[in-house]
Amino acid sequence: MSTRRYVFGDPEVCTGCMICSMTCSMHFHKVISPEQARNRVVRLENGLDFPLFCRNCEDAPCIEACPVEAIRRNSKGIVIIDKNKCKGHGDCIKACPYDAIKINPDTGKAIKCIQCGQCIKRCPVFAIWMTTDEGLERKDKDGRLKSLYEKHEDALYGGAE
Repeated sequence: MSTRRYVFGDPEVCTGCMICSMTCSMHFHKVISPEQARNRVVRLENGLDFPLFCRNCEDAPCIEACPVEAIRRNSKGIVIIDKNKCKGHGDCIKACPYDAIKINPDTGKAIKCIQCGQCIKRCPVFAIWMTTDEGLERKDKDGRLKSLYEKHEDALYGGAE
């Protein structure tokens, strides 16, 4: 298992308040706009709210998919997008298994979570946290979180918001 870090959320704790998304868009773009947030929250009909973030995949298919080499892994292991190189092709979006990359409507360039932690600090119910695969396994000993995400995989990662 890897030690790559990422933000993860508990859909049974998340209230769907979107403070994580509002904090993110304000932090990076100085506007309150879920469309400009680097995360998303998906509400399912059964009352679950899934806060979703980039998982910094070990194989990171978005890196290979970018035709202008605007995506790379930094020294801390975080997958980042170079806004100066990005042309907004969207190949990274198609390659991402977690539907965690989107095009910023104002800039036309790809954006994704870079694990800055601002959203974690502002979550009023502590539904999101920074973790690793090992940390998530320790926290989710009974597999409850893993099974929730697997059960709703099509709705979460099928490109639908």
